[in-house]
Amino acid sequence: MAISIGLKYAVLAAAAISLCACANPSSDVHDKDNTTEIALKDVPSSILALVNDTQPDFVVLEVLKKERGGRVYYDVEGELADGNEIEFDILMNADGPKIVEIQRDIAWSSVPEPARALVDGSNKNNDKVSRVIESIQTDGAIIYEIFVEGKSSAPRFEVWSRESNFKLLSTRWEH
Repeated sequence: MAISIGLKYAVLAAAAISLCACANPSSDVHDKDNTTEIALKDVPSSILALVNDTQPDFVVLEVLKKERGGRVYYDVEGELADGNEIEFDILMNADGPKIVEIQRDIAWSSVPEPARALVDGSNKNNDKVSRVIESIQTDGAIIYEIFVEGKSSAPRFEVWSRESNFKLLSTRWEH
């Protein structure tokens, strides 16, 4: 009987460890993206038309094609007329291209205090923030992608916000 109880605890411990690994916001699931730089002349015209219709003063500087989880994205990076850099993340679907988020880098000090407090409260290793991407979603929500030193390939923390609501995400945001 002691062997079966010990075996039960071993199985439960293994399951708990697996679940913790899956829920870790620093999971490298998205690090497996298949990413290719696309020459401007090879970018589908529907992508360029969508970007131009959305932001006519935008100048495209670089386009990356990413395949993630069976989906195809185009990350269209460039500058606005005022020199600010932004990126359109565009999902290709059966109906054509769709902007799923518009991103820009911001300073950690520009992140709203409630979002910073959530990250600070979860930053048990006191990792130093090295980069923040503000991702405006098409539904009006904002995702703050927080990168830390030594781990630049994926955000260590992500905070969802809309109006005055903030939530630290336990899994990586879909887009």
